[in-house]
Amino acid sequence: MSDRQPSQSPRKYRLTFHFCYATVINAVDARYNIRGYMLAELVKLCLKNRARILCSQRAFYERHVQMEALTYLECFTAKLLFGPGGRLCPHEYHYVASDESLLRANT
Repeated sequence: MSDRQPSQSPRKYRLTFHFCYATVINAVDARYNIRGYMLAELVKLCLKNRARILCSQRAFYERHVQMEALTYLECFTAKLLFGPGGRLCPHEYHYVASDESLLRANT
C-alpha cells in the first residue's frame, strides 16, 4: 500500500465509476445478449481488475457467455479507461482501484 493519496476525491471517483459502469453496460448490451445480472457482475469485475476478467473467474463465465463477448468487454473497458482520451490514466486507476472500501460503497 502506498502513502500516496488518490488524485480524485471519493465523490468524483464515484461519478467516474458510475459513468464507466453505465457506458460499458450500454455498449456490451447493444452488441450481445447477456443476462442483466451476469453482465453487471462482469462489468464490475472488469472495472475492478484493470479491464481484465481474472483467469480464475473466466472459466466460470465462459460457460455462460460467448468468448467473443468477454473479449469485447475487456477491450472496450480498456479503451474507455486507458485509451486515448481515456477516463483515467493507469497510474491513477491503480491507486483508486486498490481501495476496496470505495469499490464496495459503489457496488
